[in-house]
Amino acid sequence: MPKLIIHSPAGTFDAADRQRVAGPLTALGLDWEVLPPSPMLRSTVWTYFADYAADAVFMGDELARLPVVTLQIYVLAGGLDAAGKRRLIEGATAILDRRPDGAAVAPVYVVIHEVAEQNWGIFGKQADLTALRASAPDAPAI
Repeated sequence: MPKLIIHSPAGTFDAADRQRVAGPLTALGLDWEVLPPSPMLRSTVWTYFADYAADAVFMGDELARLPVVTLQIYVLAGGLDAAGKRRLIEGATAILDRRPDGAAVAPVYVVIHEVAEQNWGIFGKQADLTALRASAPDAPAI
């Protein structure tokens, strides 16, 4: 049940792009944390799009000339091993890549924030990764 915040210049993702991005990121997010893709857990993966005016995004000391994207991911500590983090970075980068033809690299940064269970509240209680992983595969959405 990661929380995902996508930062980008305004216009990088239109409404249709956002819909196309949210589904694959949700599936990838559940896979990252080895969580069942139940309706309940799918409904707890929240993706936020934060747009910034064109004059508010810089590459060094110049206005960004590419659609630079930063994905901040908040996950429960212990939910990802090193290989999982690598898959997360690779998969999310592929989903979010909006580079123009000819650009050598995808201008996507992925930042993973691991949060201890005791510091993550959900539905008025502290998070429990073990319980989430053991939850019913047909649990209804929130």
